[in-house]
Amino acid sequence: MNGPAPECPVCRVRMEEGHVLVKDNSGRLVQPLWVEGAAEHGGMHGFRLKGKRHYPAAPWRCPRCTWLIWFAPEPDS
Repeated sequence: MNGPAPECPVCRVRMEEGHVLVKDNSGRLVQPLWVEGAAEHGGMHGFRLKGKRHYPAAPWRCPRCTWLIWFAPEPDS
């Protein structure tokens, strides 16, 4: 995510950038996606993505209270 680190809404301290990985059905590690709209089951990967905006989910963690806050920034043009 471009720009300054967000501030924790609880502690008012600067948050730490990071990432979360999950395993897909084949056991590969992948980054979660934010997908617009309600989940529609089906398609090649178990959910329909065609025609929907989708972006990598970018989590930030507060070093004090440990909250995670997720962002889904627009891709750089």
